[in-house]
Formats: sequence, structure tokens, C-alpha cells
Amino acid sequence: MRYLSIFLVISFMSCDQQQEKIPEGVLDKEKFIEVLKDKALAEAALNVNVKNIPGEKFDSVYNFSVYKENDITKAQYDSTMKYYSSKPGEFKELMETVLEKLNVEKAKR
Repeated sequence: MRYLSIFLVISFMSCDQQQEKIPEGVLDKEKFIEVLKDKALAEAALNVNVKNIPGEKFDSVYNFSVYKENDITKAQYDSTMKYYSSKPGEFKELMETVLEKLNVEKAKR
């Protein structure tokens, strides 16, 4: 009986950890995945310089804002990055999903 009690306590504790509430100001996983995907695409376009623009004109030509396009603030992005990066397992899953989505985008081209 004692072992059953210990098992039940451990089971309930693990359930509570799995249902942890996301803090206010932190994006949910799906939204954050989309933001990370868009951010990766924007940075890639800038690094590749697809429009062959001289360095001093980058800001005016590559005038995109991942935050604005996804209707979030930089503070929300930073809070979300801090939250998920403190959970290595979840963060790894997020990044794997981002890579999968980027591969899908690449396959479309």
C-alpha cells in the first residue's frame, strides 16, 4: 500500500509539471514557431543579399519587421525566447519543427 501511495504522489506531480501554464507575455508554441521561421527566412534573405544591394542601403531595401508582420513586440519575442530556452527539451522540439517548416518552404521552390 505504501508503494502505491508513493506512485500516486509521483504521478500527480508529473501531471502538474506537464500542464504548466505559459506565463503572460509568452507566445504559444505554434505562434513562436511561425515567428522563428519568418525570422530565419528574413535573416537568410539579408545574408544572401538576394537583391544585390550595397551594404549602406540594406536598411531601406530590406525593410521588413518580423515582429510587425506577426503582430508581436520585441519584448514578447525576448520573453518567449527566454522561457523556451530555459526548457531545452521543448526548445529542441520547437527548433526541429521550424526546420521541418523551412524544408517544406524550400521544397515548394
